[in-house]
Amino acid sequence: MKKKGLILRICTHGFLLVFLQSTYGQSLLVSPYLQPGDSPKLRKEQKVVVWQTDSIPGDFRVEWALGNSVESAPKPKSVKISSVKLHLDNETSYLYRATLKGLNFDEIYTYRVSLGETVLAENTFTSRTKKSQTKFTVFGDPGVGSVEQAALAYQMYQHNPQFALVTGDMAYSYGRALEYRFRFFPYYLRRVATPDKGAPLMGSIPFYMLLGNHDIYSADFEKYPDGLAYFYYSDLPLNAPIPQQVVKPEGDQSLVRAFLKNTSPRYPRVSNYSFEYGNVYIACLDANYYANPLDPSLIQWLEKDIKSSKADWKIVAFHHPPFSSSHQHYEYQVMRLLSPVIEGLGVDLVFNGHIHNYQRTFPLKFEPEKDEAGTRYIISDEGSVNGEFRLDKHFDGTTNTQADGIIYIISGAGGAGLYEPEISENSDLWKEGPPGNWVPYTVKLVSDRHSFTMVETNGKVLTLKQIDAEGKVFDQIKMTK
Repeated sequence: MKKKGLILRICTHGFLLVFLQSTYGQSLLVSPYLQPGDSPKLRKEQKVVVWQTDSIPGDFRVEWALGNSVESAPKPKSVKISSVKLHLDNETSYLYRATLKGLNFDEIYTYRVSLGETVLAENTFTSRTKKSQTKFTVFGDPGVGSVEQAALAYQMYQHNPQFALVTGDMAYSYGRALEYRFRFFPYYLRRVATPDKGAPLMGSIPFYMLLGNHDIYSADFEKYPDGLAYFYYSDLPLNAPIPQQVVKPEGDQSLVRAFLKNTSPRYPRVSNYSFEYGNVYIACLDANYYANPLDPSLIQWLEKDIKSSKADWKIVAFHHPPFSSSHQHYEYQVMRLLSPVIEGLGVDLVFNGHIHNYQRTFPLKFEPEKDEAGTRYIISDEGSVNGEFRLDKHFDGTTNTQADGIIYIISGAGGAGLYEPEISENSDLWKEGPPGNWVPYTVKLVSDRHSFTMVETNGKVLTLKQIDAEGKVFDQIKMTK
């Protein structure tokens, strides 16, 4: 009988395909990538390696070791692998996970995923730091499979971030597994970094992702059997409570039951979560139409969670921006209701996506309007929220660097088509409205180029830069405490 061997090929989308020489073949649909796992606080450290294959189960092996090589390590450790069998949209596949536990902070590690004698991936990563220095990238609305998406990934790679914060809409247009596989992963799982294809980011740094509106459009499994793929592909902290309102799968009940089984314990827990990295605390929240920003359990958790953190810098991230000067999606402002809460908790920055451009506000404080009895906030049918603004126009990010209020950043130019390029850096064309709903709170609005955000902290100093697809910095501020 002919002995089975292994052949490696690279497909046009950049994935590593593995074929067994026999009457059947096996392919690697998503190459191994890194996720942060359930380690929100700086008390324990772990990482989760995730990958996906076709319908042929494989006898995989995952090893990891301290340093830059598994091969040269004296005693590499092996990891138990778990898998689920998925039947999605007339396709059967296996989704694998391996958790690297007991990692030390501020160390370099390497993990290796093998099938038989063939190494499918070997990547080096640095565990989270406990030092007061961080460097991370922020971007949103990337997953359309565009050349700009690839160029941005390449530029991010040049800056060597420790992690990425993705503010939603990872995979257009519905958040399906098929869309993740062809419009998201290929651009951040390249074997070699090139401006026209992307870069090998996800194999070595964790992507902290959060739900956008396009990520939940596939909740009807009758139409999209591979829907809500965010909950398949993410592996994030499980430290937030489950709010009363979450995205709910519907349709064929056998598909719903399979989804609940195969995404446990992530669904719906990873809709909201927080984590610490160095001297930065970040809370990631679900801001979709069903979400209540003032859900009592979430607010109680958020208040306790932020107060317990000793991080120098407190950040909140969610998809739908409360303060925008673009005309598109302007009316949906429900997340403004959260402003007084996070102001009182000392939050420094809020990152959003949804609007496909870049915007930065003055440091601001906002008090939403209440009814005559003073007991309930007033929200219009479109979702707009009026109120009282206070802007810190003394802050300039260069000489005056202490902010009195929260700076809101929209970083939604991560790859999808840009919104209103004609209003770029032209404040006369920015959205205007009644004083209780809009004031000139926007300092910078650039909508004629794709871009991403780089944040660096060094103790009580935070630097924020906005960088375009050619590597040009077109906005920069410094914050101090």
